[in-house]
Amino acid sequence: MQESNRTTWIAAGVVLAFAAMVWLPALDTSFWGDDYVFLQGARAANIAGEPWWSAFWPETPFKFWRPLSQETWWRLVVGWLSADVRRTHLALLGFLTLAAACVGLFGLALAHACGWPRPVDISVLGGSIYGALALHLLPVHWAAAANNSMLVVFTALALAAWIAAPQVGPLRRALLLTAIPLLLTAALLCKESAVVIPLLMVVLTLFIGERTAARAETAVWFGCLGLVALWLVLRARFTADSDPQYDLVLGINIARNGLSLVAWLLNVPRESLRLIATSETGLGLLWASATALPMVAAWAIAVRQGVSWLAPSQWIFTFAFSFLAYTPYFPLAWNSYAYYAAIAAMLPTMVLARGLASRRGVVVAAALIGLSSWLSVAGTRWLDHPGLIGRARWAEATIQSLARESVGLSLWVRTDDPQRFYAIGTAGLAWRLGLQPGSVHMIDNCPKHAERCLVIDREGRWFWERQASVRN
Repeated sequence: MQESNRTTWIAAGVVLAFAAMVWLPALDTSFWGDDYVFLQGARAANIAGEPWWSAFWPETPFKFWRPLSQETWWRLVVGWLSADVRRTHLALLGFLTLAAACVGLFGLALAHACGWPRPVDISVLGGSIYGALALHLLPVHWAAAANNSMLVVFTALALAAWIAAPQVGPLRRALLLTAIPLLLTAALLCKESAVVIPLLMVVLTLFIGERTAARAETAVWFGCLGLVALWLVLRARFTADSDPQYDLVLGINIARNGLSLVAWLLNVPRESLRLIATSETGLGLLWASATALPMVAAWAIAVRQGVSWLAPSQWIFTFAFSFLAYTPYFPLAWNSYAYYAAIAAMLPTMVLARGLASRRGVVVAAALIGLSSWLSVAGTRWLDHPGLIGRARWAEATIQSLARESVGLSLWVRTDDPQRFYAIGTAGLAWRLGLQPGSVHMIDNCPKHAERCLVIDREGRWFWERQASVRN
């Protein structure tokens, strides 16, 4: 193995070591938030003996129609993984590992198509960097976000097949072109943002250049457009109105979400942006700088001898790829999370790997990327509520203390902070306390027929509120 190859592989090993340090602690995360809603639904479906395909053609609409990555996934969690939280988070790490490997395969196809030197090095380094990026925080810590890693798997494979098809013989070309609509269908059944895949195929064709689309490829591309159109029709039929924060609005949110995309690609944690927007601006800026500057330094190492390793048009198409991949999220009224940028990060990561694979400072750059991710993810874990992981920790501690209480067959709950309580929810209380679904009720005032009500104050402390008649 040549010296440059050894150095690049050492750099990949450094990134993977940081990735292990960053992600393995996620195994200790509990179920939280929407996890309990899906656990309840999956258990009810399994008990009722509902056929697996019922989620793909539901009788009642869902908030999100993601039958492959939600309903089917959760039925496997309950049926095959016995609703065990440790096994579930092991599966989440497995999904991320598979997603990073598929992005590496995408990079290998891209490197061959572009004629880049040492394509295997670029593939291994790029896949390693991708798997270590802090934008995967929620898909690793939150079982309900498993859909994102699944989306990456099918998207990366579809794009890799599109890139590789013109480079192989007739039989393998036919197999690859046949696989593309199937992979697109799987991606669409995982998450809505897969609708942009046909556009990304065009951008990649332009990125590679000097390629005339054959008749078969043109037919496959228009077939993909037809699949997207069909999916849009079915989605309209199978989904109900979503929450207000998912409304699509043309306003200042476009700029805010655009800046968020830049932050996600530089490993800046969402929690630091929240701190900047609140009273702890200084701490938020310090944390954001500590995560972004190492990423900027890694890019500086890649481009310090110039940017000629990419054609000017390829730089433009790299930006276009990220912009189009994030297009479904620009108009979001409020919600903006780092994992939304999972597809947008694919091509920039491979471009970064292309630049680093031929540089002496590749190991230093790898260490900087790993350090940035660790600072981003570890810092997020250290925060208490309203930090996302801190909120999940609070939920688990609260449920464990309530599990030592005798709560009866029904439970009435009043909370002063609905955002905090979301990490438990009525479904979480029912699931963990062994109550029937629907037996936990949210209230504004303790009803007269209740012997006592559970109150969770704004600080997250809980206590029982008893009726005066009962006390007397």
